Amino acid sequence: MTSAEPTRRAFVRSVTALGGAAATTAFLAACTSGGGSPVEPSAPSEPVQLPTAEVPVGGGVVLVAHNIVVTQPTAGAFHAFSAICTHQGCPISSVEDRGAYCACHSSYFDITSGKPVAGPATTALPTIAVAVNGDTLTIG
Repeated sequence: MTSAEPTRRAFVRSVTALGGAAATTAFLAACTSGGGSPVEPSAPSEPVQLPTAEVPVGGGVVLVAHNIVVTQPTAGAFHAFSAICTHQGCPISSVEDRGAYCACHSSYFDITSGKPVAGPATTALPTIAVAVNGDTLTIG
């Protein structure tokens, strides 16, 4: 073996370095304000109806097609918010133990008020009107 031939260790080191550089580049691109197409928060153009049974007590659901988060912090108390994170316009991905969660930069929002409780977001999610009629919610 001549000194010009790469060793297995050198090859693995090079591949690892290139993979790390690619991951870092992708992460930084996602964090820039011009790196994506943020969605503007807004109320639905037409009211959305949802059965109350689909919103768990102490949690909530994300209506991806409508960019809405619907929560029920306590039995019978429903709230609706824009599902667009106020940090950089990413969609809210889920409702978890800590609140409505944005996976882009790990912001969490309170399920009662929409106010940020963790992560880089500093502004509350915009509220959307929600009305309860029997076992149906009308949002927007």
